[in-house]
Amino acid sequence: MLAHQCSARAYLATFVTIVVIILLLTADRLVHHSHALAHLPAGKTSSDTTQTNFERPSKPLPNESDTPGASASNPEDDDSIEGPCNRAVRFLRSKELGLSNKIQYSRRCIRPVHAEIDREEVANVSSLLITGTTVLDLNGDCNRIALPPCEPLTLHVPPAYPPQQGQYGHLLFGVASSYERLQDALPVFSHWLSGSGALFVAVVSNADSPDHKYDIAALEASYRQQNISAIITRPRLKQSLPRLDTAEDAELSRPAAVEQLHFLLIEDMLNVATPQTQWLGVLDDDTFFPALHPLDLTLRQHDHTRPRWLGALADNWVSMTIWGFMAYGGAGTFLSVPLAKQLHPHLRDCIRQTKIVSGDGMLKECVYAHSTTKLTLVEGLHQHDIMGDPSGFFESGRKTLSIHHWKSWYHAPVAQMAAVAKVCGDCFLQRWRFGRDTLLANGYSISVYRDGVDKLDLDRVEGTFNDPDAKFDFVYAPFRPKLSGDQKKSYRLEKVDGDIDRGERFRQVYVHRAPRGEGSEPVDEVVELVWEV
Repeated sequence: MLAHQCSARAYLATFVTIVVIILLLTADRLVHHSHALAHLPAGKTSSDTTQTNFERPSKPLPNESDTPGASASNPEDDDSIEGPCNRAVRFLRSKELGLSNKIQYSRRCIRPVHAEIDREEVANVSSLLITGTTVLDLNGDCNRIALPPCEPLTLHVPPAYPPQQGQYGHLLFGVASSYERLQDALPVFSHWLSGSGALFVAVVSNADSPDHKYDIAALEASYRQQNISAIITRPRLKQSLPRLDTAEDAELSRPAAVEQLHFLLIEDMLNVATPQTQWLGVLDDDTFFPALHPLDLTLRQHDHTRPRWLGALADNWVSMTIWGFMAYGGAGTFLSVPLAKQLHPHLRDCIRQTKIVSGDGMLKECVYAHSTTKLTLVEGLHQHDIMGDPSGFFESGRKTLSIHHWKSWYHAPVAQMAAVAKVCGDCFLQRWRFGRDTLLANGYSISVYRDGVDKLDLDRVEGTFNDPDAKFDFVYAPFRPKLSGDQKKSYRLEKVDGDIDRGERFRQVYVHRAPRGEGSEPVDEVVELVWEV
């Protein structure tokens, strides 16, 4: 009897234990479900979107991408989950972007297929690029902002460029500019110089100004922190040298002119050149290379063991009539080491024997006076003597080795624009046509044409910049007329995000800004392209 009672008690205890476990598991599921509901967007209705059939995208399988993205290892970078406020939402809310409180937003996730393609061809994609938009309130609770799904899009792109690390030690670049401008230029120089192994010499033109105490060592350290092999130095020429049309006493009382320091960069660069050095690149402080790899391939087509002078003309005939036939420094001027050594003994006399003010002009006269070398024009280097809206050039699909005047004669976020080259090499400014009316110029803009893309001759440059007439024909022709705002809607690239070298997703944000100051709250339109890397 006692054994029977003990057995019953054991059965009862087991039953109670099972019931308690079931209740605990049920409670845990309820808590998890209520936590998920708390992060859904509050008050979301069908009026909040122009497309309401969004579904949460499925997670990619591990073998769907060649390189694991950051989202695979860091949930904060996974924009398919809601809250806490993820990286994608924080990016849209950043002060640097400065978007309106509410935006119309859409996005696509691009899976690049690398292949040998015709880079000049405008690829046709039958589907739409902008497949639907949703209204996001960026001023609301960040944890409650739910992004729409990222619909995949496959694009064929050129092969990626080889890794840059230390590959360009045979290149030496030089700039003469003020301390302030060299500080400002660092992020842009870093885009193409960081980790390259190329030497960079910068002469601080106002380093000896009595009005300021410039820390040259600190400036050099800031460049080196960006993995740039930089040598930042004070001018060795302290006063301007007198030219033929100036009085010696007047010139000797002035600090060395930046134009003379620009010309004398040849001397500064030869002083630090190594046996490995092949080319000296004399640049302006706003000369920009989207990538060093295509520039290096181009330079390799020329014999660096013989005197060679490479460059580009101005692209405005007016500039040509003023300064003549020469390499214009904003596009990048390249001298082989043998030519630089040939000119070196004559550099200061070349200044004294000229009436020309510009450093590029001094170089032209010195080359002609002390060598038999003539200028070799290099396609793809651009002086960019254009003002106003440069979109006609950047949307033309033209391949470019260099860009100039991007922060003065016109304005373009060139380092942001060209960052996509790290994903797909020569795909910077590559063009795709979507449906009947949309054109993507990769890294610059998304354009929607009222009358359709088929009405356009895409081999012609749209005349968007100032005075696109015969002055520019010898570089940019043929032209087509500029379209009005009601004929063409433009989304311009404004910001990118993602460390490609660490395998993070690379985001491009293209924005069509709504007018401000018209009484109603503006609503910017945003298209985000997310590249899988």
